[in-house]
Amino acid sequence: MNLSLRLPFRLDNLRSAWLALSFMAMVGVIIGAVGWATGVIGSPSPPAEFDVYVNMGSRAGTEAMARELNQQHPAGTDLVPLLNRLQRAGFDCRADYRQTSSYACLYNRMMSDRRVARIDMTIMTDGLRVRSITPVLVVSTR
Repeated sequence: MNLSLRLPFRLDNLRSAWLALSFMAMVGVIIGAVGWATGVIGSPSPPAEFDVYVNMGSRAGTEAMARELNQQHPAGTDLVPLLNRLQRAGFDCRADYRQTSSYACLYNRMMSDRRVARIDMTIMTDGLRVRSITPVLVVSTR
């Protein structure tokens, strides 16, 4: 009597399935370990450049941001590095059609604690030079 016809599976098939599942588990562990070691898995995203001011609150954050930006980009300096910095940080800067020689920059960010940060910034220029920087920070709950 042939027993192999009565069994729904062969021992060779069971051994092959066990080896395949073991191999897939090992590959998953290796991928997870490499991802964790390189920081892809489990690491929080770095804070945005302007989160420091958002955490200060609307009034104190606005004052500190204005002070720092006016120190780093005082009147008479080139406009392009300031615009590049703001755009890298997530601002949408456009020439303001209401006033000649000014830029309006807007920044919106959803924070982790259900707050929304909005920064409206007006940059007055005389062509390619900065005249003044005026930010307004508003932090609201959603």
